[in-house]
Formats: sequence, structure tokens, C-alpha cells
Amino acid sequence: MANGRLRLWIGTGLMLAGLVSASAQEPAADPNRIPDPIEGIWQTQELSEVTIAPCPAGFCGTLSAIVVPREGLTEEEYAAAQAMPVESFTDVRNPDPTLRSRPMLGLQILTLLPSSKPNVYDGEIYNPQDGNIYAGYVEMLGPDLMRLNGCVLYNLICQGQDWVRVIPEPVVEGQ
Repeated sequence: MANGRLRLWIGTGLMLAGLVSASAQEPAADPNRIPDPIEGIWQTQELSEVTIAPCPAGFCGTLSAIVVPREGLTEEEYAAAQAMPVESFTDVRNPDPTLRSRPMLGLQILTLLPSSKPNVYDGEIYNPQDGNIYAGYVEMLGPDLMRLNGCVLYNLICQGQDWVRVIPEPVVEGQ
């Protein structure tokens, strides 16, 4: 948590997080499987994108597009971030020094499991701004809207952020 708000935006190379790679191969996709409502690409309030897909731990959300917001950065930090390719952003705020050189793009920031409540997924949220993992949950507010809630103090204090589903552009053949 930063400045009293859950912050899951991606800032400069000084406040970036890294990649958790999946070394195990996924089984072949079942063409008859109905996707879970949480699956898909979600746009954060700061316009970055997180892709949520099934994984061995339940559902995992990884950073799939990074937009550097102006808010909270000095002019120098913002200019430096704009000059860097997103592939060079790393997890320099991670408390574990061995993880600070991991790339940001592809970073797993969510690990979720369906809860006993309908349309709610419990789990953990990695906050790249401070390098900490928080308890949290995601609530589906509609088919294309979710609220991500990060919590502290045994889930007594939670702060949320609404994310919207990224609807893919239709593919037009012959163009």
C-alpha cells in the first residue's frame, strides 16, 4: 500500500517487478472447457494490462502490457521511464535482492482461487511498487468489470481498484 491506496501501477525502473516463469508445461487445452468468468485480459486503472488464466495454483494474473503513469513520479523519473523499453523494467523494489533483476513484463502479480462466495476469488496480490505480497480478493462485478481488493491486518483493512475487461478487436479477413 502506498499513500493509503492500493497501487498496482508500473512506474520507473526504480519501482518495477519481475517475471515468475512457469517451467512446467501446460496440458493441451480442452476445446470443450468453458472459460471461467475471471479469465481474460484486464485493464488496470493506470491502463496497464493483466492477463488472468488457469495455472497450477488456480488462476494466475501476469502483466501483459505496461503503461507508465505520470502520477507519483518526478519529471525526471517519468522521462527516464519513457526512454526505457518496457522489456528493461525490473523488480528493483523486491525485498529479496536476488529477485531485483527479473524483468517486469510477464510478472505474476495475482494468484487466485474461487472462494465459497459467488463471483469472488481469494488469493494473493504482489504489489510491484513496494515489492510486498498482500492478501486480497477479486470480486466480479459484471462480465466485463472486476474489483481487485488488497488487504492488510488479517483482511480488516482492504482497498480496491476496478479493472475492465479488454475486448479484443474483431479480426477482419482480407485486410
